[in-house]
Amino acid sequence: MKTVDQSIVDVLTGDCTRACIASLFEIELDAIPNFITFGNDWFIPFWNYIKDSGYDFHGTGFPKTRMLSESPNIDGFVMASVPSRTFKDVGHSVVMDLKGLIVHDPNPNRKWQDVNVLESGDLQHWIMISKAAGIV
Repeated sequence: MKTVDQSIVDVLTGDCTRACIASLFEIELDAIPNFITFGNDWFIPFWNYIKDSGYDFHGTGFPKTRMLSESPNIDGFVMASVPSRTFKDVGHSVVMDLKGLIVHDPNPNRKWQDVNVLESGDLQHWIMISKAAGIV
């Protein structure tokens, strides 16, 4: 994984999700759309981008309903959602390992860095993405 920081830290247009995808795919931030700008219609462009990049989207995992350690992942990492520590009542995307440890908080303030969100109970959900079959 290549760590990529978000370039926009804003409650309405922040690009933490884009930074997490760039980190997992090991590409530049500007190569990815800022999905939050699509508003409520963000999922179709997100799904298309994942698929067009040679990856498969398997859905979302939730604590107590799915084993994180068995989730589809990219080299042992997943994008996860936690409560923002910068803005009130907003979610924040981070990169997490399969034990619940935040290995990359793309916000430059790094308030979630090295926190185990399984242990703290702060994990809201994680995104299951894997390399598409036949892609190395």
